[in-house]
Amino acid sequence: MQATSAAISLGKPVTAPVLVPVLHASTPDCVDEPFMVNGKAYSVTCVSFGAPHGAVFVGDVDSVDVPSLGAALGTHARFPRGASIVFVQALDGETLEARLWQRGESEAASSPEAACVAATAAIMLRKMTRNETDVIMGGDTFRVKWDRGGDTVSVRVL
Repeated sequence: MQATSAAISLGKPVTAPVLVPVLHASTPDCVDEPFMVNGKAYSVTCVSFGAPHGAVFVGDVDSVDVPSLGAALGTHARFPRGASIVFVQALDGETLEARLWQRGESEAASSPEAACVAATAAIMLRKMTRNETDVIMGGDTFRVKWDRGGDTVSVRVL
């Protein structure tokens, strides 16, 4: 049996536009909202656990041009301070695969915070069947759990 790391709590997912920050005025949260890039709309769910992120669900994460599309979305005018972009594919009702464009850098292998963004957005959009999911990202597998009662998200590396 392989040892796993201890869970780390990232706290409450922040979705209020003014706190992410993201420019958005039509609803209380910026969930599954269209961002236009080169004439095409991408549905973005904005979440922060300390740094602004946008989650974009795609049919195949391997086919996404993460450096180009991530930069276009992460520097979009609706993100006044920029944001990291997580491209997410639901593999089944319990597992996600994700790729990360890191704000101010380029494509990054993985981060626990980005894994939490991917899982939280998937749960909010009802793409997962439970409040605990595995996120495969950059060779790492993260187990993310959202305690909806306490409204806290925790993550551990498997």
